[in-house]
Amino acid sequence: MKPFLTSRMKTIEISLLLLLGALFYLIYPSLEAVSLFSFGYIWNWAGSQDLGPILENHRYRFSMLKLVTNLQVLIQKPFQKAPQLLQGAVRIFPAGIFWLMVIYFNESSMPWWSTFVGSLCFEVLDYLWLLKRKPEVEFP
Repeated sequence: MKPFLTSRMKTIEISLLLLLGALFYLIYPSLEAVSLFSFGYIWNWAGSQDLGPILENHRYRFSMLKLVTNLQVLIQKPFQKAPQLLQGAVRIFPAGIFWLMVIYFNESSMPWWSTFVGSLCFEVLDYLWLLKRKPEVEFP
C-alpha cells in the first residue's frame, strides 16, 4: 500500500495548527481548551482529506479516522446543494457536537465551546484557500 501523502496546501493547513493553538492559548490560557481547539481543527482537517484509498483498507474498519469521515459525510449530506458558505457552516458542528457529548457524559468541566472554535478556524482557513485558488471572474 502506498503511503498517505497530502497536497502542499493541506500540509500548510495542518502546520498552521501550531500557530493558531499558540494564539488561542494567549487568548484563553487553558491546556484543556487548547486541546479541544486542536481536536476540532484536526477533525475538520481530516474530514477535508480525500481518504478513499485508506478507508477501503480493512485495517481502518473501526478507526477514529473512519468515524470522523462518516460523521462528516452524514451531517453534510442534506446540505450538498446548499451554497458553499452554508456547507462550511454545517461542517463546524460534527466535531463540536461529538466532543460536547463526550464532555457531558463524562461530567467534565472542560470548555466545550473551544472545539467549535477550532472547527471554525479551520473552515475559515479552508474557505480563504478556496477563494485564493479560484480564478478571478471578470464581468463584462
